Amino acid sequence: MKLHQQFDLNLNALKIDNFKYVPKKINEIPVLVERLIKDLLEDGYIVIESSARHMGIPQSITVVKDFTGPFVTKFSAKVQNDFNALSNKIGVEKLFE
Repeated sequence: MKLHQQFDLNLNALKIDNFKYVPKKINEIPVLVERLIKDLLEDGYIVIESSARHMGIPQSITVVKDFTGPFVTKFSAKVQNDFNALSNKIGVEKLFE
């Protein structure tokens, strides 16, 4: 099962005043973002960058992780059961497999 989380670029954070937590020049930010992405990839995540960019920084980054094991099986069964019950309730149970 793949779970994902999307992180959208916070344009307010690009103001120079807000960079107290990052002691770098603003034009080094794309390098830091690339390092973040590289670190996520090394930790086993799939990283999808949006093609739209602002000052060389992706406007969104989606992080995807594969999960396996008994938790995923139980969660997947719960989702399947809920989906089947709700689709049956509204009469579209044959529409999706």
